[in-house]
Amino acid sequence: MKKIRPIFLFLIFLSLFSLPDVVSAQDYRFTVTATEVEAYIEEDGTLSLNYIIDFQNDPKGAPIEFVDVGMPTSAYNRSNIKATVDGKEIKTIEDALPGVINGFALNLESNAIPPGQSGTVIVWIPGVGNVLYPYDGEDRVDYASFMFSPNWFDPAGDKSTNTDYRVTIILPPGVGDEESVYYYPEDWPGSQEPSEIGRTAAEERIYFSWQTTNANTHTQYTFGAAFPKSYVPEGAVRTESEVIDGPSSSGSPNFIGALFSFIGSNFCCFGFGAAFFAIFGWTFYQGTVGAQKRKMEYLPPKMKIEGHGIKRGLTAVEAAILMEQPMDKVLTMILFGTLKKEAAMVLSQDPLEIEVTEPLPEGLHPYEVAFLEAFTKPANARRTALQKMMVDLVSTVSKKMKGFSHKESVAYYTDIMQRAWKMVEEADTPEVKSETYNETLEWTMLDNEYQDRTRRTFTGPVYVPIWWPRYSPSYRQSIGGSVGTGSRPAASTGQPSGSARSSMPNIPGADFAANLINGATGMAAGVVGNLTSFTTGITNRTNPIPQTTRSSSSGGFRGGGGSSCACACACAGCACACAGGGR
Repeated sequence: MKKIRPIFLFLIFLSLFSLPDVVSAQDYRFTVTATEVEAYIEEDGTLSLNYIIDFQNDPKGAPIEFVDVGMPTSAYNRSNIKATVDGKEIKTIEDALPGVINGFALNLESNAIPPGQSGTVIVWIPGVGNVLYPYDGEDRVDYASFMFSPNWFDPAGDKSTNTDYRVTIILPPGVGDEESVYYYPEDWPGSQEPSEIGRTAAEERIYFSWQTTNANTHTQYTFGAAFPKSYVPEGAVRTESEVIDGPSSSGSPNFIGALFSFIGSNFCCFGFGAAFFAIFGWTFYQGTVGAQKRKMEYLPPKMKIEGHGIKRGLTAVEAAILMEQPMDKVLTMILFGTLKKEAAMVLSQDPLEIEVTEPLPEGLHPYEVAFLEAFTKPANARRTALQKMMVDLVSTVSKKMKGFSHKESVAYYTDIMQRAWKMVEEADTPEVKSETYNETLEWTMLDNEYQDRTRRTFTGPVYVPIWWPRYSPSYRQSIGGSVGTGSRPAASTGQPSGSARSSMPNIPGADFAANLINGATGMAAGVVGNLTSFTTGITNRTNPIPQTTRSSSSGGFRGGGGSSCACACACAGCACACAGGGR
């Protein structure tokens, strides 16, 4: 458990005092209809920023003559900034309003946006230094971390709602698919997952992009990513001593100065008390609810890149991976598949112990072979072997999905699952229902309500499938230990013949459902152990869990771009980078 350092008590004390006046932007009244922000982490470790901002000035507002832009650090050269308004060069770049930390102002001069008119401002800012920090986690000590908040405006002047907002982080050249990590965005009204993950056309650089039409431009949103620091020069990643104690090479303030800078900047925007509790609340969420959710999400980001068309031909187990079903359910599906193929027999259901058929029958999938091989290992090595099998399975499905649409494919296999259930539920007789369920078992398990639906469906007698004695030791004992072989053919008309089914063994539907449902429970209890821990061991290799770069080691304010500003961000909690606010 992390300890709260005395600095937090000092901050709480400060929050009790009255707040200073907020910089006024009452002369300005506008909305931002659309904005796009691109943050390029270059191979030299610097940051290049590209802003595209579509302003709509209010008919009753003052002309927008200045646009203030906050910066993550002071380590940039103002003479390198290029900006335009409606395609016309902005030649005058000057100091921003007081309180906009490290910021600058674009003077639109004769190209000011008149009341009731619209205008597009584009800003290119290359060579921003001191934006990378060590990754705050023992599992990735060789990683660099970047966190960034795009520029935002004073809510006194900015009345934006439903802004079409996109933020894209582009990683340095050479970073591999399995090496990249993104952070869940903070306060973002859109999806926590990137809406797009891919590679740039020219340099094939990995990027993460978040987009929503439900944002505004007067709220601070924070985004981040991490990657191996070997892709940038050694000196580009700030050291712990630079983060906590000393000034940066660009003359950034030391920790005490950073503290007061942070306090002053957040007072002006929304009051320090609110800022502190927002940070504390987010840290708590990331450390508990958010972290738990992410641990169960084992798909690699590249698997969710939206390609074109449906990937057909996946097995039910592979479709379960595509749909990110719980690991214990996936393992149970694999178990049923091996039982149907007479490759195994369950000796004990809880904890699960199976006997592997020798020699193995033909027609097994690679993941089924690996599953069975895991059960030939000692109990202490079995869990690790199953994790490796799942990592390989996720990798296989990811490769199969390359170029296909994740969204369309999930919808396709969801439809297969629904049709499978419909066939079972609409069966005319218990015999047909049992036969149909046996044939579609793994597909029905893709349903998130599989357990409840199974209980509701099987209330009368159930004619057991041919492989049932291999699965249920108690049933096998009740029939004298015999185990059936071969598969029972379905009637060609879809209806069973009475003579063929009259002698079929049956059991109460409730017992059948409970036995099926308990398969996953027994798998988790005896083989997987703690499901979250088991899945985390897979996630760490297929979709690494990022650790927030906020930590008590830097007073809770360290991030990707300046210890004075809560994160590496444009104006980072500071002076409300307003569009000229009040000029």
